[in-house]
Amino acid sequence: MSDTGGGGATAPVKSQKAIGGVRRKFQPWADPKEVPLIRFENVTKRFGDFVAVNEVSLDIYPREFFSLLGPSGCGKTTLMRMLAGFEQPTSGRITLAGKDLAGVPPYERPVNMMFQSYALFPHMSVADNIAFGLKMDKMPKAEIETRVGQMLKLVKLEKFATRKPHQLSGGQRQRVALARAVAKQPKVLLLDEPLGALDKKLREETQFELMDIQVELGITFVIVTHDQEEAMTMSDRIAVMDHGKLVQVAPPGEIYEQPNSRYVADFIGNINILEGKVSAQNGSSLTITSPSNQAFSVDSAERCSVGQDVFLAIRPEKMRISLDAPATPGNSLAGEVFDIGYLGDWTNYLVDVAGTGQRIRVSQANMSRFVERPITWEDKVHVSFAPDAGVVLTK
Repeated sequence: MSDTGGGGATAPVKSQKAIGGVRRKFQPWADPKEVPLIRFENVTKRFGDFVAVNEVSLDIYPREFFSLLGPSGCGKTTLMRMLAGFEQPTSGRITLAGKDLAGVPPYERPVNMMFQSYALFPHMSVADNIAFGLKMDKMPKAEIETRVGQMLKLVKLEKFATRKPHQLSGGQRQRVALARAVAKQPKVLLLDEPLGALDKKLREETQFELMDIQVELGITFVIVTHDQEEAMTMSDRIAVMDHGKLVQVAPPGEIYEQPNSRYVADFIGNINILEGKVSAQNGSSLTITSPSNQAFSVDSAERCSVGQDVFLAIRPEKMRISLDAPATPGNSLAGEVFDIGYLGDWTNYLVDVAGTGQRIRVSQANMSRFVERPITWEDKVHVSFAPDAGVVLTK
């Protein structure tokens, strides 16, 4: 799915610029007048003594690309299966477009699901696979042909209509599964680890294609994934889950830059966590003193009290590494390079901080092809960060 553009079944074709503009302005959760499409109200799901989902309340809005993100066993798939109707809540309520879904069977819900395995019929052609659900709904033949043609154009498989699934690549099979899932024009499309079977490069290309198709169709997408990068790339908002609970629900940028807990900071991307106590506070400026008695000056909107234990979370790309000590003393740590990972566009350094036993990760963009004296293994270095580089966490 490396090409861009294409037609949609329920909306006019938009340019990539137009699609990007739609996404940038889309924030219904920030408008109190907006009405959620999906609402989980104090939903709990128990399997015997095991609580898979624990008192979850969540609103998802029309046309939103929403991700449920978390490790295995956190409850994200159970939450999706309850929305699809494959599981029933032990307590609480789920509504879709204002209608209580209690007792509504899966086949009567305006919801469709796309599985990681794709579940294509091997004996059917691409076109027949896409048409299957429409035939089951007894749609007139002429309308089926029109809809299938729209779906083939949408996923750019017009030339493959007569092929069987085994004659397609993994990415093409994924597109057939997507076309079949949206052909019935559901209000909500549920995607369960939909890109897990694709290789890394194809997965990255497909993420952007899914985003564009979702905007063109105007369908609400709810995706379950454990892939942080996938969720960060595609989502309007992300719900991070742990042990059946929602830990944080926010847009990707906020999840990454302003995690609300050490768990979220640790789970999303790479992070350096410095522990300490608040030793002074002056407005939004805090002084945090580490167990090794090193003081850091940081900007923070978090309300703290002197003597309180806190965590200072700093992303690797917001730290600087150099062979020379910073000209301005302050937020600097001396150490030795333990390991180096060269990624082409970035270089990752693992630095053992002197006297603490802590290992810090620093990511540096390779903006120039050559440097006069590259940092190498076992070099004595200085790692520094600006006062506004990190976020102070109290839990």
